[in-house]
Amino acid sequence: MIIRGYFAIAIGLTLLLAACTSTSEPDPWPDQPGTLVGVWVFEDKTDDGAQVYMRAATLTGDRSGYEFGEHGGLKVRTTGWCGTPITWFNHEGLWSRIDDQLLNIHHANRGGSKEYQLEIISLTTRRLTCRERTDDGF
Repeated sequence: MIIRGYFAIAIGLTLLLAACTSTSEPDPWPDQPGTLVGVWVFEDKTDDGAQVYMRAATLTGDRSGYEFGEHGGLKVRTTGWCGTPITWFNHEGLWSRIDDQLLNIHHANRGGSKEYQLEIISLTTRRLTCRERTDDGF
């Protein structure tokens, strides 16, 4: 009988512990140094003009962004001014790493193509802060 009592207490404690620890899901993207590969959606601009992007599942909705593929594939979501409402486009392209803080970006654009460098100011698993550098910014 004593063994049944201990067994019941052990089961009860196990269930209680499981209920307490499973109520909060682990953060899929903790704020730590991260990888560039994935989808980034525009969030804000800093006072000095840098662009802030947050990690997302897809490029959708009414916000610009980047989708960096593992082997250099790229999608860039931009707007067009073809009237009202604003039109959104996903352009295909390529990216390559120059160094840890600088990327070459080349993608199709309405009426041609666009090429620039993207300066990585900070990168965590959740947040990308960067600045576009064109020919006059080199």
